[in-house]
Amino acid sequence: MNRYHLGLLRRPALIAFAALVPLSAFSQTSSNYDSARSADNSYNRNADSSRSWLPYTHGGYWGFNLGTPDYEKNCASGFTCDDPSVGGKIYTGGQINKWLGAELGYINFGKLERNGGDTKAQGINLSLVGTIPVGEVFSVFGKVGTTYGWTKTDAAVGATGNENGFGLSYGAGLGFNLNPRTQLVAEWDKHEFKFADRRADADLYSVGLKFRF
Repeated sequence: MNRYHLGLLRRPALIAFAALVPLSAFSQTSSNYDSARSADNSYNRNADSSRSWLPYTHGGYWGFNLGTPDYEKNCASGFTCDDPSVGGKIYTGGQINKWLGAELGYINFGKLERNGGDTKAQGINLSLVGTIPVGEVFSVFGKVGTTYGWTKTDAAVGATGNENGFGLSYGAGLGFNLNPRTQLVAEWDKHEFKFADRRADADLYSVGLKFRF
């Protein structure tokens, strides 16, 4: 091996590139082969961690949750007032740095039976997500952001109609790593919506799966 090749190997930034050179170029000794294989594994991990669907982020993921919605209700006496049995969301995200990430998703709170009619809420959410690992497999996270929501209110009494607009959102959760690319999550989210009669919050208590790229 000439001095030019030795110089390349002394530069850490070029180790991943060196791993892509045909193995025959490094077959003079077994130690060179092991070094190239190690660099190749490192390169693949770095390449995977750089993938994300959100700009200016890395370590991307996508996921979905299903759970129980809880509307902040304004119910008239004598009418049924029942929360939906199921709601959910689908989302994608990535890391800005080790501790802070961003997440974009669609959330649907299902249909609330209220005041002789139905109330529906859904929206697009953008949040910053802070994550703290706890041991090897657990993590806790919190999020804060905004939801552009749209609602539809039908009722026998009170205001009715369609509304939309931005509102505050925040939440927290716990993650459990099933394997290096799949995580089980349990979450609580709160979103502010504009309804026909007022602004009100809706919560979602959910569990889901998150898949890393």
